[in-house]
Amino acid sequence: MKKILFSIFGLIAFTAAVMAQSDIRRNTYVYSIKGADTLYLDTYIDHSITVKTPRPVMIYVHGGGFSAGSRKNVGQEIFNRHFAEMGFVSVSINYRLGMAPGNSYNLKSVDQVVRMATEDLVSATTFILSKTNEWQIDPTGIMISGGSAGAITCLTLENDICNHANYTKILPKGFNYSGIISHAGGIPLPLKADTLAWKEKPCPMLLFHGDNDFAVPFYKGDVPLSLEEGDKTTLTWVGSKYLHQQFKEMKVPHWIYVAKGADHIMAMRPLTNNNEETDKFYRCFIKDKCQSYVYTEWVDETPADMGSVDQMLKYVPFYILGFGKYSEELENMPIEKPKNIVF
Repeated sequence: MKKILFSIFGLIAFTAAVMAQSDIRRNTYVYSIKGADTLYLDTYIDHSITVKTPRPVMIYVHGGGFSAGSRKNVGQEIFNRHFAEMGFVSVSINYRLGMAPGNSYNLKSVDQVVRMATEDLVSATTFILSKTNEWQIDPTGIMISGGSAGAITCLTLENDICNHANYTKILPKGFNYSGIISHAGGIPLPLKADTLAWKEKPCPMLLFHGDNDFAVPFYKGDVPLSLEEGDKTTLTWVGSKYLHQQFKEMKVPHWIYVAKGADHIMAMRPLTNNNEETDKFYRCFIKDKCQSYVYTEWVDETPADMGSVDQMLKYVPFYILGFGKYSEELENMPIEKPKNIVF
């Protein structure tokens, strides 16, 4: 445990040194009010960078099983700040959690829960587009990313955009995201469908996934559909390997990064451990518009997993210790094992 804590303190010191070299400022906005819900987003902009061309945008969508989580998380903030240092307007959003305990939404099925989240991501995107001139952004350069439920939201929305779902039509005509970075994500198939349809080619994607994921299928799997007790109807989900096979056939530029033996920890680990891959994806697939596909396998001697709090502290310390916090709150936080963390 002491070894883990020394590593955490070292990471905090390193992060503080990097942040000191930039001038990243965080601002919070209300992007939508839906019934009793006021939805917020945070922007991270590095004001030490002189803007010569419009800034690209990164929107991060948090995980938490559609029941927990928020735009506030130190691991997520490190991810957002990294993109800010690259010259992006980097954004972290809240969205309605359709599976939160005691919620008032009265949703009946998991696909309704996912749809509510994708609708909120559309609302966040339209709000950001309304700030094009004020924030000096490139409306054709908006990327999205998320982990677990957030990755499901990003991937499902992209599939809905490509299939011209009605709710996506509030976006500008012809709009699509410039790229997606998915951390352990998947897409639910429509009921009674045996394959995932795409009427148009999706945008380039970077797909991180552990091939031993117990929460979001790496390839394909069935999960309960109904939220009502006793209903045994299932919904088929497809994950990163399934998408990779489709994208190869469709000639969609993409990169799949497989952590061999790793479980759902890959919903969090790329936030802080894979800057080299995310930067190369942006440089090659987004800026240079390469038409390649890449399949990467990363093999650790002992695969990363979520088997214990100590394991989580070893592999994703900022995500766990910074759950529901901004980075400045972590600096004064007593180091102890977190309790009642919901993934």
